[in-house]
Amino acid sequence: MNAGPDRPEIYFRAFEYGEAHESLLVVMRASAQAEMPDHPDMIPPPGPELEPANRGAYLVAYANRRPAASGGYRTYPGDPTGETAEIVRVYVNPGARGSGVGRALINELEEAAKDDEYRRVVMHLSDNQPAAKALYEILGYRPLPGVSPDEGPGGRLTFAKDLTE
Repeated sequence: MNAGPDRPEIYFRAFEYGEAHESLLVVMRASAQAEMPDHPDMIPPPGPELEPANRGAYLVAYANRRPAASGGYRTYPGDPTGETAEIVRVYVNPGARGSGVGRALINELEEAAKDDEYRRVVMHLSDNQPAAKALYEILGYRPLPGVSPDEGPGGRLTFAKDLTE
């Protein structure tokens, strides 16, 4: 992505999830855990579900050559057809928020999911993440009431987007 007067130069690199969090993203992981200590996404996934061999991916977004955000997708277990990807482990460093890197990361994840022949994407977020919720709604995500078992105050909300439109 081209840099402008108010926008950083953004590019993406695919990583193995565990490798990235054990090396490159140690500082970002610590920041995320401090900011969201009880968030379910702070627990590493139980297997290689974010790997290309399993129709998954994990990307790191760099802004001005520094890791600024990360996130991935996997096959959504709630769709037996295998046509839905679940975007997971999205985090934007506090210093990079508002720069466009979060939006660029979500767009890149959606494009990669389309390339993996997914037709829809879903994502879950805490109801105490109003900035993330606003971004996802701007990007065309719509709430799916009744999907998250722990919906409600302090719970998680589920959003979805059709990738075929």
